[in-house]
Amino acid sequence: MEKPIQQPKPCTKPQAAKVSGKATAADKINKKVKPTTSTRSGRQVKATPVDNDSDSHDSYENAEDSLYKPPKVAGDSIYSSDSDSGVDGIESSRAKKVDHREKHRPVADRTRDKAIDTDDSSYEDIESDECSDGESDEEFLYEELSDGDEWKSEDSAQELDSEDEGPAVYPHYNDKAKFGDLKFEVSMVFKSKQHFMAATRDYTIQWGRNIRFSKNDKVRVRAVCKCEDCPWVVYCAHNPSDGSWQIKTLVDNHTCARKRKNRAATLEWIVNKLYPKLRKHPKMKHKEVYEWFVRKCNVKLNSSCITRALKASRKIVEGDEIAQYGLIWDYAHELLTANPGSTVQVGVITITDNPPQFERFYVCLDACKKGFKAGCRPLIGLDGTFLKILHGGQLLTACEQDANNHIFVIAYAIVDVENKENWKWFLELLLSDLGEYEAKNLCFISDMQKGLIPAVKELVPAVPHRFCIWHLWRNFSKQWGNVELKDLVWECARSRTPVEFERNMTRIKRINQQAWEYLAKWPKEAWTKAHFSEGPKVDNICNNACESFNSKTKHDRGKPILTLAEEVRRMVMKIMSDNRLKLLTYQGILTPVQQSRLESLIKLSRNWAPYWSGDAKEEVYEVQGWPTNMVVDLGNHTCSCRNALYARNIGHSRKNDKMPEEYCHEWLIMEAYRKTYQFNVNPVKGQDLWEKTGSPAPVPPPIKPKPGRPTTNRRKDKAEGPLARRQR
Repeated sequence: MEKPIQQPKPCTKPQAAKVSGKATAADKINKKVKPTTSTRSGRQVKATPVDNDSDSHDSYENAEDSLYKPPKVAGDSIYSSDSDSGVDGIESSRAKKVDHREKHRPVADRTRDKAIDTDDSSYEDIESDECSDGESDEEFLYEELSDGDEWKSEDSAQELDSEDEGPAVYPHYNDKAKFGDLKFEVSMVFKSKQHFMAATRDYTIQWGRNIRFSKNDKVRVRAVCKCEDCPWVVYCAHNPSDGSWQIKTLVDNHTCARKRKNRAATLEWIVNKLYPKLRKHPKMKHKEVYEWFVRKCNVKLNSSCITRALKASRKIVEGDEIAQYGLIWDYAHELLTANPGSTVQVGVITITDNPPQFERFYVCLDACKKGFKAGCRPLIGLDGTFLKILHGGQLLTACEQDANNHIFVIAYAIVDVENKENWKWFLELLLSDLGEYEAKNLCFISDMQKGLIPAVKELVPAVPHRFCIWHLWRNFSKQWGNVELKDLVWECARSRTPVEFERNMTRIKRINQQAWEYLAKWPKEAWTKAHFSEGPKVDNICNNACESFNSKTKHDRGKPILTLAEEVRRMVMKIMSDNRLKLLTYQGILTPVQQSRLESLIKLSRNWAPYWSGDAKEEVYEVQGWPTNMVVDLGNHTCSCRNALYARNIGHSRKNDKMPEEYCHEWLIMEAYRKTYQFNVNPVKGQDLWEKTGSPAPVPPPIKPKPGRPTTNRRKDKAEGPLARRQR
């Protein structure tokens, strides 16, 4: 009669023995051990049988290895009569080593090994055998650790269960994700309702769909697609435990078509996307903003929306235009604190029972003041240009050129209107800062600005005042379009001798009497080189220094007044520091620009021959050349050709073995250049760190609308009219 087969008992977690007689680890290891292999999780699998021809060193079955097998000794307990007794002995020694290693391993490492998943399919056939054979080596180790005092750790009392789960962790919405990589999923957490609604707006614009919020209250928000047949929906609810909001329902499947014009792209959304871009690229134009949104967000915006967004974004980046008028006193105090010795003046109009009204603001930095006195030529350009802001205004500047013909800003001012009174106020402060202008042969050059000519005549009638020939020629061309006449105006301005000037004026008179009368009414010493004063040692006929300054500040003139003032100060600071380093290692006597100009004139010297007049100082010479002769005074740096003393002295310098650079004026050498830039403009702290002066905050000047209907088309110059096109 067959006995019923007993089902193998399932393996259980090893527990400490409750009986008093416990088997030691050594006794259990001495038992017959099946050839098994332990895995990282503690399971045992059957060992693969070894072939007879195997090269394994764990067995003596090989004939070659039997030569090294030690002889058996009768009565020795370490040998067994079984054929695999040698294997059992080796396995026993290995088991001892394994127990010793496992005993000294940290509990955390053993727990981690247990947590590794293994494939149970290979153990189904031997599971019953393992359970019936008794406890595994790992169970022995567990009992050894639980009974002995050899291993003590803070983690020994904790329950090592890898299946225990901590609190649930939900995904959070990533605000830093790039537009185009935004993702929604169920259980996603948001900081607030506004955070969720803004993220939903970005998410739907990213996919080019129009949505609406069908439910929006204090505890829940539901957004659905505007297309009735589209199943897309997202539902978010408030979590009262921590105040966050969490997505409960999400059907992220659009069946409607994609659209580039999206109503979700509101003005607020556009501004939030635009102003960080505007900080990096402050000169972005209307068309560039449109193309950037199409490329970046795949959405098309209308023209009026872009205009309003640009205005709001610039207000964030550049500051509030009206509020900055009220901070003018604080800025003036901070500017004087950072740059002691500077001149800063604020002019306001006092109004009874009302805040004062802003009128003008003047700045002359100490470094600019000292740099001009140290090494600059005394030809100062004056100019005014309009501000492109709501309340209008003018930016007045005083610039000149250094020894290397670089632009050098002396002073600047912001006024409400350009007139004689404001120009007079500006010149009074400028002359006070420069000091002893008569001894320095000071000279002005301007574009015949409104109110400037009478202001100069009233304050400094003895100071020469030149006119920019470019503006004079523009005004001349508006009345006479003859090409020959317009060219003769430039020839008259470039004439170096009075005879040459009169000859060119006679040619104009023969062509057109009225054109000659128009030019003759202007003072000769104001627009032609033949009658320029020789004191400044500059023969410029154009106000290029001021024109360069206006070009540099073209974009900044559309910003609020304090932002504009800071941009100008920062530009001056950069110019002075850059020019100082630019020629730091230059070794020449003259500056590079003057040296290049001198070398070009050296080629002309071969046609001139100097003859000494016999004076004691050996400074006066007659230079002969075809078709005429010139008189050169090396001591006074003058020449009858009025050419700033370049070419006429070269022949003399070769005669007495001297360098031509030694006869040039001191305002043209490198020493004067270094003296100009030996001073520096100090930086100014940010607006939030300015000290409050407590002075009454001025209000902006009133907006003055222009009379008549506003023009829609740009006023074109005469050169751009139909006549100019026919001439082409």
